[in-house]
Amino acid sequence: MKASTIRSALEGHGWIGLFISIPLFIVFWAGSLTLFYPELKAWSVLPHTEFRSAKDALPLSEIVDSALSEHDVDMQERMFVVLPTDTLPLYELYLPVKQNEADHTELTSLYVDPANGKTVAPIASFHLADFLYGLHIDLNLPMGGHIVGIITLFFTVVIFTGLIVQFKKLITHFFYYRGSKATQRYQLTDMHNVIGVMSLPYTFMYALTGLMFNLGLISQIVTLLFVYDGNRTALLNDSGFPKITESYAGIEREMPDLDALVASWEEEQHAKAHSLRLTNYGDENALIRIIGQHETNFSQRIDITYRVRENAFSTELNPSERNAFADGTRFLYALHFGHFAGLDIRVVFFILGLAVCGLIVVGNMLWLNKFQNNRSISKRFKRNTSALTLGGCAGIIPATALAFLLERTLAAGLDNRALMVEAAFFLVYGLSVVATFFIKNGVRTISVMALVSGGVLALLTFVDVISHSRGIMQYFNGNYKSLFSVSLTCFSFSCLLLWLGMSLLKKSEVTRHTNTGHQ
Repeated sequence: MKASTIRSALEGHGWIGLFISIPLFIVFWAGSLTLFYPELKAWSVLPHTEFRSAKDALPLSEIVDSALSEHDVDMQERMFVVLPTDTLPLYELYLPVKQNEADHTELTSLYVDPANGKTVAPIASFHLADFLYGLHIDLNLPMGGHIVGIITLFFTVVIFTGLIVQFKKLITHFFYYRGSKATQRYQLTDMHNVIGVMSLPYTFMYALTGLMFNLGLISQIVTLLFVYDGNRTALLNDSGFPKITESYAGIEREMPDLDALVASWEEEQHAKAHSLRLTNYGDENALIRIIGQHETNFSQRIDITYRVRENAFSTELNPSERNAFADGTRFLYALHFGHFAGLDIRVVFFILGLAVCGLIVVGNMLWLNKFQNNRSISKRFKRNTSALTLGGCAGIIPATALAFLLERTLAAGLDNRALMVEAAFFLVYGLSVVATFFIKNGVRTISVMALVSGGVLALLTFVDVISHSRGIMQYFNGNYKSLFSVSLTCFSFSCLLLWLGMSLLKKSEVTRHTNTGHQ
């Protein structure tokens, strides 16, 4: 390959990588945490509940009837029920509750205790897992999905330009790392190359699926306008995502036993149900849609609707053939979030995701150091760019640590609880970015961020031990281990970040004394 081609690829790789580094870091950081979305939800809410054995659970029909009696629910609207799992032993109910105006409803989400049917807390109060998920898919910004799609497109370019630069050394330098005897520049270069090559299949998969999820919306809009003449219902039906509905008859009808219906569905479909959609519940034209996962087929979702007046899963509502487009889309989603296998795959994805975060920071440091002696670029521009990219990436870590601490310590019944957690996150993130402009040494900046984050997580561990250890162990003994696992992971990261911070701080001090001696 020509040297000019490699130089051009390196220029594109460096500048594009620098340009997208902040949002790309946020997407990978939040995405790595979102791999454990169910565990994070359980970790947030379970300390505020009392452990009860699953054997004491009330019938599902009784749970639903109790919720309907407590809230003014619009029965003509669709209700959602998420069933308890091995991770979260609570029902999640999403009810269209009537507001002051009779024609206006608002979806109210509740955690419900299966043992007594009482509301534990509003789901919206424990928003950390959903907040991190939003950061991953759209940065919690308006039009954020399109922004992430564009970032993913540039990320694909960065991957291919990196391949061009490393093509000749891809095999021979696969594990090539010059240790402490080498200069910092060579150490960072080897670290960047090794992580980049080892994570290549992972990063390429995320670039591809990310493009399909985000920029795929553009092709859907074009198809909707020019092929379906704006008929969104027809487009969704052909795509395998039909909106199944039925007109409200206004005639009361006794509903079937939901537990028995779910059990028979699971036996017939060889699947595990995870949620129900209830339309016109209690009415002659009621529909009960059961959604779950096939127990043996690879990442296959089963979605079948039961028509109450026919006492059967109507063939009219359930097509006999599966939709290839819908199955393909769900497969890509499962691949993206590691849902196609067990916990071990998600742990591997998590480690690779954090490695890519490190890859981004190291790549930024390498590219910015390259231009420190370039007099054609102003010192102010170089300084501000370095501070902004470093703070924009590393600042997300202490912000996340504080969000975890507040999610654990704030009272469950506190008004605007979720808003407080999110506001604190963005406040600390903004302060971290500003702080980097006043710390001249990049390594020292990272060390301070690591020490602060480690200290906050250490405080979180202390709170867990003092206030929640009894509840954590009760759930652990009851085979609900997510509480203990997340808390143990936070403690491990606290130790890791404190060690990393101290090591980098010593290194920055040695570098500063060396530079002072040369002067």
